[in-house]
Amino acid sequence: MRSLDLEPPPGTWVQHFRLERAGARADEAPLGLLRYVAGPDAEGGERVEVELQYLVDGMTLIHIEQASPERRRVVFREVRARGGRTLFLEGHSGVGWSGYELGGPEVVRHELAGGELPLFLIEAVRRGSALPEEMAVLDPLAATDELLKLATRSNGEERVFEARRADGSLRWRVSARGAELVEWRFQERGPAARAIPSEEYRELREQHELAMSAVREAAAAKMRDPATLLR
Repeated sequence: MRSLDLEPPPGTWVQHFRLERAGARADEAPLGLLRYVAGPDAEGGERVEVELQYLVDGMTLIHIEQASPERRRVVFREVRARGGRTLFLEGHSGVGWSGYELGGPEVVRHELAGGELPLFLIEAVRRGSALPEEMAVLDPLAATDELLKLATRSNGEERVFEARRADGSLRWRVSARGAELVEWRFQERGPAARAIPSEEYRELREQHELAMSAVREAAAAKMRDPATLLR
């Protein structure tokens, strides 16, 4: 359990989301659960974090960005039942990135010329800040940076922030209403994360944990069954 779960620092913004496939029915179970956290960190800078738990395959993605006037840091973790991957990058303001990646047979070193922090861009839009039309943005999943076209438009009561690649494909689309994020969409036809109350988030998470516990107990009982062992 991390410190953010126990006592977030004053000024921390927390939102919860359920990840749904395109065209999902209202009574359909979510693909995953997402938590968004933004605010001050213990080092006197700012921190933005996304934790995405996929309920089907059990994988969890943890993406953390920290920034201060002197230093920037990114930690991107893929946590699986058998293995995973961790990317750690660090850089100084106005300079590129250096770091390493763990998860394979060897440590992979990375040196990147630049790239802005993607979660901080989303946080800037949430706070109502303006962004340039084009920017090199870090992609932790690929451990590289890419030039993105950025656009923010008004859609009634909502602001819609899009980031598109050079070929026009969507990297993300985020909708905000006031200071609240309403929806995230990853890729053009990918799943969407829709904002839900914290109580619903906790209930869905508890239901999933109970279901997984029942599956593990059933598997353990099957292994203890003498008839099963003789097959």
